[in-house]
Amino acid sequence: MFIDINTYVGHWPFRNLKYNTLQELDILARKYEITHMVVANLNGFFYKDANAANLELLNELKEHRGKTTFLPMAIVNPTYPAWEKDARDMIDAGFAGFELAPIYHGYSLAPEMLYDEYLPKHRAKWVLDLAEELDVPIRICSGFENFRGRSNLDTYNNISDEDYFALLSKNDKVHVFVTCFSPFAAGEHFGGLIKERKNTYFDTTQFETFNASAGAEMRNVISDEQLCFGSLSPFNYMEANLIRMEYTPEFDKDAMKTNAARAFEDLK
Repeated sequence: MFIDINTYVGHWPFRNLKYNTLQELDILARKYEITHMVVANLNGFFYKDANAANLELLNELKEHRGKTTFLPMAIVNPTYPAWEKDARDMIDAGFAGFELAPIYHGYSLAPEMLYDEYLPKHRAKWVLDLAEELDVPIRICSGFENFRGRSNLDTYNNISDEDYFALLSKNDKVHVFVTCFSPFAAGEHFGGLIKERKNTYFDTTQFETFNASAGAEMRNVISDEQLCFGSLSPFNYMEANLIRMEYTPEFDKDAMKTNAARAFEDLK
């Protein structure tokens, strides 16, 4: 088993992407002996109704004839009416978990005060609690592209470690994939939390491969069971993160390939 926890299909309005269909991802996966890919539909970051993108992915999955096993994540926008019904329907339809996109859907992972200061609205936690009820994982991407390379029409926000801390400290039961985030850059509070919260996983996309001290710093924050392989395909070249995985002597390379299995019911 070899799981890539960070892949997508669909279109990006700021860049022409390649390998952004299940068929093309399957070609990449077979080339590098990846057996499973955790995937969501990028279109859901921009549709007013994110669930329309989930239905697109569902149709693509029905037509998929490749060898790779895809673990689809339903993009959930908790600011949209009837999001919970749609989210439940997608799990019933065979989706493996939920994806949160606070940067593009306009909410914070931290508690929000809406309408009245006495009525705090913690939208992301609603999804986390639903994931606990349904026993499915959640994936949250900190950002797809570096600030220096982003279109001036794209968002210039990334998710902070304080926001992650605010959310994950409220629920310690759900398996959460934090992608495109560097654990050794986490602040004191979040760093302390993820040492204890072993069902928080990070991918290799922000691992500073050729920095001699990076592995040791990472090792001080997370354990072998929390680091997973993630390619960020189709945004990144697959080879870049395969190299990162090879040059992480502080971590168990074979464990990186399979750690994510603990989060998915069908793979446990």
